[in-house]
Amino acid sequence: MIRALVIVILAAACGASTPKRIVISTNAPAEYPGVIHDPSTLKPNFMVRQTLTLRSKGKYEGKPVEGELEAVLQKDGDNILIIGFGPMSIKAFTLLHKGDTITFENFVGRELPFSPRNIMVDVHRVFFKRLPTPADPKYSGVQRGQLDGETLEEAWQDGELRGSVYTRPGSTFKGAIRIQFGAGCGPDHCEPETVMLRNEWFGYTLTIASEGFERL
Repeated sequence: MIRALVIVILAAACGASTPKRIVISTNAPAEYPGVIHDPSTLKPNFMVRQTLTLRSKGKYEGKPVEGELEAVLQKDGDNILIIGFGPMSIKAFTLLHKGDTITFENFVGRELPFSPRNIMVDVHRVFFKRLPTPADPKYSGVQRGQLDGETLEEAWQDGELRGSVYTRPGSTFKGAIRIQFGAGCGPDHCEPETVMLRNEWFGYTLTIASEGFERL
């Protein structure tokens, strides 16, 4: 379970350990940059079951990090909630984003090696950060723009978003964050069957397999 918990929290570089329950501001200083918006301003509302697989070039406790985790992600009104499960579907942790506050509760007795805010940054990148929707409902092509202080490039195919690339020109972060979307991420919703996020800033790849999207 330790390695399974590590894969979902390894959404950024390691830092100081955190207690079993932590409440932080979304605007707190962070090693992993990324603007997080109030969930009440985001659409749509949904719930989905996910299997997350992470592979990291770095090491944790002297070993490469690789493993899987089952989780439920829910966006409902002014909340974004993640529930992570251990063996036999035992609840391992919860991560709640409401307003400008993130609350993390760990039920497995192991502390996070860095801020839980980092996890929520990737959630927002995958499901909510977008450039203005193309006017053509069947648009195929690439559009580029600035979003929340980052350069974003989106690849569209037949009206579906199939890829996003985030860079921070002029910063110390080299490379990019690259996201590939499977079928199901359209102009007014994002319900991809699969997602692969490659974070070149911190050297990890996160694959998300989703099933049972339910609009709320």
